[in-house]
Amino acid sequence: MGMEDMGQVVAYLLRHRIVETRPASGRSNDEERAVAKLLLSMTPDERRSLDRMFLGMRLVFVDFDWDAIPALPKGGRVFLLARDIGKGEPPSVLSLEVVTETMREKGNESAREAAAWFVHLWLIHLDLIYTNQGRSPSELQTYPKGMFDFDVFLARVREHFEDLRQGLDRNEVPADAVFKTFEKASHAEGGRRCRRFVNLMLDAGLLTTIAKDVYQQTLLSAYEIKRNYERGLQHFVTDAGAKKYLLATSILTGTDNTIDVDMEEQAACR
Repeated sequence: MGMEDMGQVVAYLLRHRIVETRPASGRSNDEERAVAKLLLSMTPDERRSLDRMFLGMRLVFVDFDWDAIPALPKGGRVFLLARDIGKGEPPSVLSLEVVTETMREKGNESAREAAAWFVHLWLIHLDLIYTNQGRSPSELQTYPKGMFDFDVFLARVREHFEDLRQGLDRNEVPADAVFKTFEKASHAEGGRRCRRFVNLMLDAGLLTTIAKDVYQQTLLSAYEIKRNYERGLQHFVTDAGAKKYLLATSILTGTDNTIDVDMEEQAACR
């Protein structure tokens, strides 16, 4: 693989983070086919060079074949460029700046409000692709079961915020912008926020569209969640039985310092 080929591979992986040699959809473009061919023919030394390069970017380069992941097309192989969150949030991949700019409803909305919306929607989306499907975050092979319809997602979001409005003691909740942004959000605003969230996940390679307004978790998403779960998320999932939206509720109520920490800690749940 020459330097030009190496550059093509790196640029494609940084942009898309997933390369399938036999896409499940049956569709691929010329660029993906060319990159897949280069990856399949790379030497061990070239693979090690890519590994080291991506590690320096806080990214992990991994691949799976259909023997390891039966949901892949027979004979297929998939290459993933996953975030190594234990070493810090990689730039441009669901960074604080990317999340807040995408989730903002209006220009003067604070990063704190936009990030709080993201975290709530992220947790609800996890319920749909894991809890509703009887899956554990440590499961990788069952990622195709992680599907949801946008209307179901939107209904769950509205139900969640209504539960928060009804269940929280106003005397214990700080009268700050984060709470008010949930309390005053209209159904139309909630719909726009949900659409932005889904588009953010699609752009990050964490969801894919399988039909109109029907989304499925990607293997990349399942791998990143499994990796993070095994590196410290288990206590959050265990505690969730007692307080379903533990992290989201703490952000909303300001009961701890979660709001003030860097997005890195919130990103551990993504």
